[in-house]
Amino acid sequence: MKKFDLIIMGGGIAGLSSALTAVRSGMHVALVEKEAYLGGIARDCFHTHICGLFKNDDTRPFTIANPGLCSEIFNFMLDLYGNQCLVKMGKVETLAFIQKDLWHYFHQQIRLDNFCLFEKSQWSNMVSGNGKIQKITIATPKKNIDLTAAAFIDATGGANLPDIVAKEGTAPKEDTENSTQLGGYCMELKGEPNKDLSLLVPYTAHKIVKQYNLNEYLRFVTITHNRLSKTHTLKFSVKTAEDMEKCAFIFQKLNQNIKELAKLTLLTSSRKIHLRSSQQGRQIETLGNEETAVKSYWPKETWNIDAGTQYEYCEKDHPFCIPVSALKDTLFENLFLAGKSIRVPDSIQASTRVMGACMATGEQAVIAASNYLKEKA
Repeated sequence: MKKFDLIIMGGGIAGLSSALTAVRSGMHVALVEKEAYLGGIARDCFHTHICGLFKNDDTRPFTIANPGLCSEIFNFMLDLYGNQCLVKMGKVETLAFIQKDLWHYFHQQIRLDNFCLFEKSQWSNMVSGNGKIQKITIATPKKNIDLTAAAFIDATGGANLPDIVAKEGTAPKEDTENSTQLGGYCMELKGEPNKDLSLLVPYTAHKIVKQYNLNEYLRFVTITHNRLSKTHTLKFSVKTAEDMEKCAFIFQKLNQNIKELAKLTLLTSSRKIHLRSSQQGRQIETLGNEETAVKSYWPKETWNIDAGTQYEYCEKDHPFCIPVSALKDTLFENLFLAGKSIRVPDSIQASTRVMGACMATGEQAVIAASNYLKEKA
């Protein structure tokens, strides 16, 4: 059996932030990731702007919402790209980046002497006792391996945890009927068109969906331009895994109808459909007035079939305050939560699942775990 101080499940942006924080603190860390790559949805959906990093305050432009790792990554990107990475989108502020630079940053910062990565591996079984996780079994490409640790972090965002945990009410599940938000499927395109496509693409997609009698929710197609990498991310709103073929059809028709879009080169597409997850047994009704771990200034997002995504913005200096308790599991005292796995009201899930908030909760989950271990020492 392999022993660690901390085992992190999930190698997305939250899991990577947890891993970096834990390794720097001197912990012996294992990171378990089911895919053959790190970065999670942010990587597979070609995210090119970090949302939820700033306070969105016009009087103090591009002020960091959470100190620590978020501030460090912001300064790294600012040194690398200059002010051109500071991008205002409507009422919100974002940080543009090139994917390879962000993943290279984490790769360079995480030392290998006290870090062990298990890729293409999934948590398949668990042994618990006295209110704690005692050990887990992971299925790797070659064999099953037993791992144990003093503390664990769930940064999977749901759907990877074993059925035994889901039945006990701790694991979020993918929800194909979620009316709060739709899932996503993305394509990465290279090139610089002669006109702005941000309005033309959704307008044309709306017409295509209506003309071919497709599911109405498929008409919500967006395109985002990254001026740093000279790429565009085309995002399709989806509800089921079967929507991938329909997205390809819409893309074909968009190219036939928009000459400037047809000039762009398709680089790659998401490996799969990414559905939203519902927190089920984990969500809490209110945030309360406890000690704040993370602040999110990203707006609430709700979705309906008539208007698509609707935003409710935070009032100035009134962010959503995520308490330390939101980063702790309710069944196992040595299990902590990060990223999309945290316990928050359903109404603000969209505000806490953006990259900036995921980085902050990833860092804070390690701090909570470290404090727990000190108390038990």
